[in-house]
Amino acid sequence: MTRRHPLWRDLLDDDEVAGLEPGLPDRLPRTPDVLVVGGGMVGVATAVACRRAGLGTVALVERSTLGAGATAGAGGLLVPEAHHDQDSGGIVDLGRLSLALWRELDDLVPDGVGLVDMDWLGLEPGPGLSARLPSGAEMLGAEDVARLVPELARPVDAVLVRQQARVNPLAALARLAGGLDHVATGVDVTEVVARRGRVVRVSTTAGAVSPGTLVFATGGPPDVEGLVVSVPASLVKGHIVATEPAPLRLAVAMPPLVTQVDGGRLLAGGTLDHRDDSPGVDDAVVASIRADLEAALPAVGQARISHAWCCFRPTHPDELPVVDRVPRLANAWTTSGHFRTGILMAPATGRALARWIESGDQPEEVGGLELARLGERLDIEEESS
Repeated sequence: MTRRHPLWRDLLDDDEVAGLEPGLPDRLPRTPDVLVVGGGMVGVATAVACRRAGLGTVALVERSTLGAGATAGAGGLLVPEAHHDQDSGGIVDLGRLSLALWRELDDLVPDGVGLVDMDWLGLEPGPGLSARLPSGAEMLGAEDVARLVPELARPVDAVLVRQQARVNPLAALARLAGGLDHVATGVDVTEVVARRGRVVRVSTTAGAVSPGTLVFATGGPPDVEGLVVSVPASLVKGHIVATEPAPLRLAVAMPPLVTQVDGGRLLAGGTLDHRDDSPGVDDAVVASIRADLEAALPAVGQARISHAWCCFRPTHPDELPVVDRVPRLANAWTTSGHFRTGILMAPATGRALARWIESGDQPEEVGGLELARLGERLDIEEESS
């Protein structure tokens, strides 16, 4: 029977499972220096970056469990070069920086974050990628590809990029969160109160908090009583499947077609189901992913699909994230709309926010990711003094 939830949760150990749902600690700080709202990968990475930057007491609150949203459903691939012919150079550079930061975190976190190195093969590269090869990449003809991946039914030209990576997103999230002092799950933010251009109080279901700095990392833009950031945003559904251990060993990852993960399982999919807003897994999409996988890799044979799941990825119309200070508020920041790159970009986004909070100056690497490009409208209720 195919399980209708992400593979990742079934690969966690008991400590990691517990780490995703710490609940409400006995002493949630009431005046933290930094309060991060949102317990996905971007929120946790931001809290970790603020702690590493020495910004004082850092608290994080999440309305559900850590990683309950798009993080749990992600593929966990850290492949900035896959965006080389799709996105702006600045986004690719941000992804490269973030991959380097992932490697730093893997060294710093006890027992690592579970980073797995892999090489990436971009089949039939677009003109942008083949014309502007990333540093260290190489073009391969179909014959070279056939030697590298003999399992492919129809070898084609490709670009080979080495030293990319992947993680189990939930395991990495739990290990990162384990290094934070104040994490609370099952806590919802109900109101933000501002006075004279500063957030002075955040009401939550666990009581009021008066943070020195407030960061929203909630997937979509902030939408809470007292603070509404109105920008175009939406959720795009996507499906991923995982197989039982397959009778082949791939030398490279070829997302979105296939990536081999723990125990020889194959991960495939990452669809964009723009017209589907239903919450459940669509069996027709799963069957299509399976058919494409078997057509490309006949050696997959009868390896059964063990997991099939879907998730909704937050995005803005230009498919670029927001990383910005909230206009008219000196001590509030927001990040949203990471779409298909949230796991990859989380460490770089978190570091940029921590540096911005510390210095007051926008880091160069997140230039162009401001709210203003989307024509934002703010609804901020100021409390009379």
